[in-house]
Amino acid sequence: AEEMFKVTKGSDFGWPYCYYDGNQKVKVQSPEYGGDGKKTTGCDDKGKPIYSFPAHWAPNAMLFYTGDQFPAKYKNGAFIAFHGSWNRAPQPQAGYNVIFLPFKDGAPSGEYEVFADGFAGSNVTPGGASYRPCGLTQGADGSLYISEDQQGRVWKVTYKAK
Repeated sequence: AEEMFKVTKGSDFGWPYCYYDGNQKVKVQSPEYGGDGKKTTGCDDKGKPIYSFPAHWAPNAMLFYTGDQFPAKYKNGAFIAFHGSWNRAPQPQAGYNVIFLPFKDGAPSGEYEVFADGFAGSNVTPGGASYRPCGLTQGADGSLYISEDQQGRVWKVTYKAK
């Protein structure tokens, strides 16, 4: 899984020796270090993520929204730009999107939602994707800017109440 951590002095999350398996909900030993997808040897005492996302989505940027343009549910939550997978076999390639994860009191407070999608187009592969999100920033007016590195585009996302 892609792991999100709250880092404090002395934190040890086990990487690269251990990784979080989102299906089993446990840290397991990496195959490069003798793991078989089930062994937890040397990983039991490693820090657990505060949230996890599907494996190999490749997060590239995270932004905590502090603006006032979007509805209140977005305030202080995290937008995350996923660059897209390069190898999820046997599962299909995925990612290539921007998600929103609500936060309350400095911790995730609900499930993530896909905020912006469709960047890859019809060819959902690393080389074939039309666009691959890689950067986020917030404008002074509360707009969200999303950049990508396949063709060098930047989108400005605004919200207008009905």
